[in-house]
Amino acid sequence: MRMQRYKRWLLLSTLLGGCSTDVELVSRAARERIVVYGILRTDQEVQYIRIGKLFVTQEDAAAYAARTDLSVLAEVTLSDGQQIWRAIPETVEKIPSQPFYPFHVVYRLPMRPTPRKTYTLYVHVPHDTLLNVFAQTTVPSPPYIAKPETTILIGNQYAYPSIDLRKKYAIQFFPQLNSQLPSLAGGYELGFSFYYGEVVGQDTFWHTLRIGPRRIAPTSNVLLQTYTLQEKELLSTAYANLNNPGAKYIYDNNRLSKAWTLYLTALDTALYNYLRVNDPATTDFTTVKPEYTNIRGGLGVFGSAAVAYRHFRIDSCSEYLLRLNDTPAPMGPCSLE
Repeated sequence: MRMQRYKRWLLLSTLLGGCSTDVELVSRAARERIVVYGILRTDQEVQYIRIGKLFVTQEDAAAYAARTDLSVLAEVTLSDGQQIWRAIPETVEKIPSQPFYPFHVVYRLPMRPTPRKTYTLYVHVPHDTLLNVFAQTTVPSPPYIAKPETTILIGNQYAYPSIDLRKKYAIQFFPQLNSQLPSLAGGYELGFSFYYGEVVGQDTFWHTLRIGPRRIAPTSNVLLQTYTLQEKELLSTAYANLNNPGAKYIYDNNRLSKAWTLYLTALDTALYNYLRVNDPATTDFTTVKPEYTNIRGGLGVFGSAAVAYRHFRIDSCSEYLLRLNDTPAPMGPCSLE
């Protein structure tokens, strides 16, 4: 019995004697990880990949970031299984007023992705192969917008359809033109743009007002998807932005004007989940936000998107309320109330 107690005391003293009071709070493996942010878009001829570095430091984080370039000099390639594109690094100046390192590096890929193809991104860091990462995305098809229509026939002339912004409007779309194919979209984003001129004195300043995007979750087991634009939703947002009392507002309101545009973007599953998880509207101060990423060996997101659009016109009451083209007040009721 005494021998057993002696052995236990000897083992305990050996373990305690081997311990150090200097505890490494930041493990070496956790100090650096690659962060990737890239979205392949079918409506663009050139793609950009942003690659940064996640750091953990025991010193002041702001001071560390201010003197450290958190970009990564890496070899970046993209492959669809048949062709390989090698990215070209470009130095981009950051916002001058921010206190951190003034430049970062983005990687340019001169290519347009093909819908329904799978692309693999490889990031190779020559000086530290433990930082190498890769990711995949399958590009969704552009959605097919059924309403509003492409054009309508008025008399013997074609025109873009008109939307009465005072009333509810049901936007309808299919996941893609070929309804026999399975949908590859994890979700959608809906947005609008309005191109107009602001006339102040003798000068005209042209602007693009962007409204949205609003994320749309697909309805399960329904081929034709519907999103209802609420009454005066678009009108009220435009009214709040065209608010200079000393200006006149003008825009092109002919039957085939492209001043008003509806954008509907299909997002691949990884990108949709990443945006949903990081949306402040879905979390609160008591929520522990999960870390979502599809980057193998790193963090961030590598996704893809395919956009479709429709041009449309607006009703005369909306033109009057927005003070567009000196439109006179219509005969019937017309207000934002």
